[in-house]
Amino acid sequence: MILILGGTTEGRLAVRVCDAAGKPYWYSTRGDMQQIECSHGEHITGAMDFAGMSRFCAAHGVQLLIDAAHPFAVALHVTVAAVAESLDIPAVRVERVYPARDSSAIWCEDYADAIARLEAGGVERLLALTGVQTISKLEPYWKKHDCYFRILRREASSVKALEQGFDPSRLVYYQEEDESALIERLRPGAILTKESGASGGFMEKLSAAAAAGIPVYAVKRPVLPPYSETVTGEHGLRRAVEQLLPGFFDLRSGFTTGACATAASKAALMTLLGMETGGSVEIEIPDGERLRLKVCDICRGDSWASAAVVKEAGDDPDVTSGVSVVAKVAFAGGGMAAAMPADRGLGTAVSPVGDERADGRIRFLQGEGVGRVTLPGLGIEIGEPAINPVPRKMIIRNLSELYAGALDVTISVPGGRELALKTFNPKLGIEGGISIIGTSGIVRPFSNEAFVEAIRREAEVARAVDA
Repeated sequence: MILILGGTTEGRLAVRVCDAAGKPYWYSTRGDMQQIECSHGEHITGAMDFAGMSRFCAAHGVQLLIDAAHPFAVALHVTVAAVAESLDIPAVRVERVYPARDSSAIWCEDYADAIARLEAGGVERLLALTGVQTISKLEPYWKKHDCYFRILRREASSVKALEQGFDPSRLVYYQEEDESALIERLRPGAILTKESGASGGFMEKLSAAAAAGIPVYAVKRPVLPPYSETVTGEHGLRRAVEQLLPGFFDLRSGFTTGACATAASKAALMTLLGMETGGSVEIEIPDGERLRLKVCDICRGDSWASAAVVKEAGDDPDVTSGVSVVAKVAFAGGGMAAAMPADRGLGTAVSPVGDERADGRIRFLQGEGVGRVTLPGLGIEIGEPAINPVPRKMIIRNLSELYAGALDVTISVPGGRELALKTFNPKLGIEGGISIIGTSGIVRPFSNEAFVEAIRREAEVARAVDA
């Protein structure tokens, strides 16, 4: 059994993931305001302290905790971690995606620090976008200055604001005006917000303040306790549940060869740059979610490095499941001709037609077991290694996070030439090995998606060659 602690956008995501299993679970929120449909779960309400959560987990046989609560719900995070440790059950954190901290914002360690910085900045009129729970924390400021708080338009929030002695005429409400309209109407000297991440609209608040020419004071998100796994999206959450609670999903998901090639390439580049991988790397997949993959067989030369990822296809009948996807990354113009050890399986890198780089900086080369395109219609130039457009974009994006210079990337799949005979590649005019494919980075077990895509590609090739 799973217990989800939610009440947020991330809570809804966790419900979607768990509902897909078709098995019972619990979804807990502090209040009853969140309207959510749990097709297979039961929604319960009410705050849980350590004793209450411990009793609930013991009484209902909870084997996995999923903390999808607001990042600033510090007491709940501490409780989840303590219960997980006490009952010896795993806990997964569904975390928000946070943009890099913008230097234009004034970053505050906590609310006391925010008050001190607001005072030092001479801010006399403030629009606080931090919610009703922070009114008491900011009392020393609003007792002396003109301050507006934005809260949810519901009775419980209004009552809480009044109980704290805040002037109700200084309350504004979510979803009635956006930040730009509020700033235009109230003319604050600054806004105060929390580091709420992408789902909390942080960048929109920053943009509205910048357009109005006023500063943003931002309270940093709290440091969270350790969890068994931390994920940022539905694919990562499903993978975590599959690993920590085997059997909850009838079939296990996996990673595409494109995701494996991306992770191997990133690990190789990290090694080349003198960075440690710790045995795994985090990559961004096409939908923006970040996933962590295990890497192995890391090797480094003078101007190149290589790494491998063992393909996991989950329970999908994928011919490439269990094979190694190897990436060799080299600084352009140096070391690409260096021979690799034979048992590494890279073989000799074959240059594509000309010397055009995919983004002006990164060039893809064909290694052993990866096919070469010989017919039009695949969206890849004839003569290029059969690394599909989406995996190319994934590799470029993830490597560009680390290095801005020119690179040569060779992808190899030992044994790929033989595996290719079991695929559509011979019909598609892809010779010498398999294709590095995937549109999402994720293998969904027994999904029709990959099969339909293969048929579509065959039709496109046939049309291109007038077959």
